[in-house]
Amino acid sequence: MYDVIGDVHGCLDALKRLTAAMGYDAGGEHPEGRSLVFVGDLINRGPDSAGVLRLVLGWWRQNRALTVMGNHDVILTKWLSGAALEPGRGGLDETIRQIEAQPDAADFKDEIRALLADTPLVRILDEGRLIVAHAGIEESMIGREDDPEVRRFILYGDATGKTPEGKTLRRDWAASYHGAAFIVYGHTPQQRAEIRHNTVNVDTSAVHGGRLTALRWPEQTLVSVASNYSVADPKDAS
Repeated sequence: MYDVIGDVHGCLDALKRLTAAMGYDAGGEHPEGRSLVFVGDLINRGPDSAGVLRLVLGWWRQNRALTVMGNHDVILTKWLSGAALEPGRGGLDETIRQIEAQPDAADFKDEIRALLADTPLVRILDEGRLIVAHAGIEESMIGREDDPEVRRFILYGDATGKTPEGKTLRRDWAASYHGAAFIVYGHTPQQRAEIRHNTVNVDTSAVHGGRLTALRWPEQTLVSVASNYSVADPKDAS
């Protein structure tokens, strides 16, 4: 049994309230033995990325949480490896500041590296019935995560261009999905989650004053809490 949570983006308060609403204690334990799964983008843009990382790390160490890689998590991985990055990219500067401000910053960074090293692009769960991928995955792509184009799709979706305002346009791949596996994804913010064609997008804009949402599996029910935080909508909010 799993509870798959959408893009947290540093919204620690909403994460705590959502997990409590689903019956988890502060240590990430559920009386029914359920496990948490995150669709990626734990960090950036929100108020407390370091707090989210520390909380999820604690749950992960107790084998109570699983993660998949989001595009913002990839940026963090690059920074932790010493790569030079463009200043301000995706809100990473503030996330770095928060991490560096921790009293145990060196050890904290080592723990984050360990978590990210255990974070794949895709999680195939419940004997293949449930698949979690950050921006989604086409049925023909399952098992082909080493392909650069498949990796790009999983992390960013199927970008088709830009609006006049500069926001990314993406093809609605889920509209034509008819695979047997149920796909849970995020990345593209929307006002509410809706199950359709054996898929659900659980990014409901928590960091932009929306809600933080989870899909409960195998029940296929949705739970969400209102976010108490909102950041100005950037050109590409994903």
